[in-house]
Amino acid sequence: MQKKIFYHVIGFVMVAFGIVGIIFSRLGASPIDSFVYFLYTLTPLSLGTVAVLLGLTVSLVCYLLERKKDMIYSVIFLFIIGILIDSWKFLFELLPTPLIESFYFRIPLAAFSLLVVSFGVAITMTTSLPSLPFERLLQIMNKKIHSIKWTKIIIEGTFFILAVILGTITKQLFEQVHVFTVVLVFFTGPLISMFVDIIERKKIKGEIVYAA
Repeated sequence: MQKKIFYHVIGFVMVAFGIVGIIFSRLGASPIDSFVYFLYTLTPLSLGTVAVLLGLTVSLVCYLLERKKDMIYSVIFLFIIGILIDSWKFLFELLPTPLIESFYFRIPLAAFSLLVVSFGVAITMTTSLPSLPFERLLQIMNKKIHSIKWTKIIIEGTFFILAVILGTITKQLFEQVHVFTVVLVFFTGPLISMFVDIIERKKIKGEIVYAA
């Protein structure tokens, strides 16, 4: 159990890094993160706090759909990810401004962050421990759709519309909704699915070797 918790937290650390890294790249965040960022600019709250509040809303939806009491653990993990997001944001803000503004830094940062956040989500989905609310929603919907890829596209597509609306209202649309947003909508799901398959194969292989 302790090993599972350790890997679960590592997954959260990676997810938080990926979220903040993509936001700081300013090439286009995921629809969910864009939506969170636009809400963040409208409030005196921290980025992590806004992410937690949105996550609590999604947690309520998940509970209404599945009625499982272990949703409380997802909420607890949600507060952990909120703290990690604010921590990574603090560290990124320490980077030199010329570096953050350079395309030679921002493009690799966005690509690397995409891989990191996808792998982090895959880890949390394969530990058998309660995942974060958005991943929980992904799992619940996937039971009906039977495709992580298409489930992710549906969720991201919905938040894309919401992010565009809120970005237009705040007049900051292109600060976080850009070319890379489209990349995230169509590639995050397949990447998560790929990493889940890799992790599961590694686990099965490890169990076979251990049994032998």
